[in-house]
Amino acid sequence: MIKEYYMKLDIPVEISKEFETNIGKELKQMAKAGTLDPILKAYLFATDRYIRMKNITNDDFKEKIMLFDRYVPSALAYRMAEGVDKNWVANINSIFPKADLGFFIDITPEESIRRNTDTKFNIKASAEHLAKVRNAYLSIINENNLIHVNGMQPIEYIFDEVISNIEEYRKRYGKRI
Repeated sequence: MIKEYYMKLDIPVEISKEFETNIGKELKQMAKAGTLDPILKAYLFATDRYIRMKNITNDDFKEKIMLFDRYVPSALAYRMAEGVDKNWVANINSIFPKADLGFFIDITPEESIRRNTDTKFNIKASAEHLAKVRNAYLSIINENNLIHVNGMQPIEYIFDEVISNIEEYRKRYGKRI
């Protein structure tokens, strides 16, 4: 929705998603097969992110709005929920630039299951695991400059809140983002 919104305004925008590189596709297959442990996930998600970042130029960051469907805070939250040390995961991901703006769209574990939000990862997560992920996100919001968005609202309200924050940032800093 966000990409389409900015495209209609003739503002250059790109989106980078997990699982689109060769490593990402292999990672998805391994997740589906259940052959991944938390440490291997940390390394492989960072590798996928690294490959995606190598395909983005400095000009892209200057001239386009660059959207990332999950980024470093996601790596932290999901691995923390699996018992991996936050500082270790942060160290692996320390080569990536900090995001100008990030969002945590907060929903209950039950709502996540209802919406099937992890089907793109071929994962059927339990409410208990999703509660751990949510708690991990809540614990890292401030240090990762994430904007907390109530994801239990209708999608139109969530969209408006995200766009409003992006536009406020763009006006304040005169950047595409």
